[in-house]
Amino acid sequence: MRWSDLEDMVAQFDDMWGDDVPTANSPVSLLMSRYYVLHYLAPSTHCEVAERDGRFMGVLLTRVIGDPVAFPQADKERECAARQLKASDTGSNGLRYARYWRRVEVDLERSSGIDESAQAELELFLVSSDARGAGIGGHLWGEAIHHLAERGVRRYFLHTDSASDVSYYVAHGLERAASRTSADHPEDKRAIGTALDDLYIYAANVSAAR
Repeated sequence: MRWSDLEDMVAQFDDMWGDDVPTANSPVSLLMSRYYVLHYLAPSTHCEVAERDGRFMGVLLTRVIGDPVAFPQADKERECAARQLKASDTGSNGLRYARYWRRVEVDLERSSGIDESAQAELELFLVSSDARGAGIGGHLWGEAIHHLAERGVRRYFLHTDSASDVSYYVAHGLERAASRTSADHPEDKRAIGTALDDLYIYAANVSAAR
């Protein structure tokens, strides 16, 4: 990945998931997507981008615990996006949602013990709608698993939710390691005005990847 790929990543993220957050269909939707992409990019230590004829086709961001981050500037850029979001009520609501959701994810990691048993996380896996069926997702996935193996990673995990099709992960050998059911947490709606999706952690050993 090059830093110049960021804007393409943001545009694809907004196209794919921009409708799933409180800022959907608002003037700050793209800014919210930028915040999310930078959230995933900031801790990432290995970043693979796929291109076809010079066009962005997908990305897979990976974090190996203990390795240096790939783009140290991402954290500062994320905070800049956060300040801009705070300038409007819609942006502030979106930011509150994002930060609450992240705290819930961290709590799920800790309660499941995955933060102690795994040495890596797949932070963001994004494939352009124009690239579906071309094998690009499989190529990115294979490159990421190869990198984890080279770094001596034994076990890795990722976050997903009930709005996502998890069959791809299951087909690649991952199993559900933790779950959080929205119906069991009415406090979500009180805190952010809406319920979260059911949240899952999927995990696998690198040796079992397929």
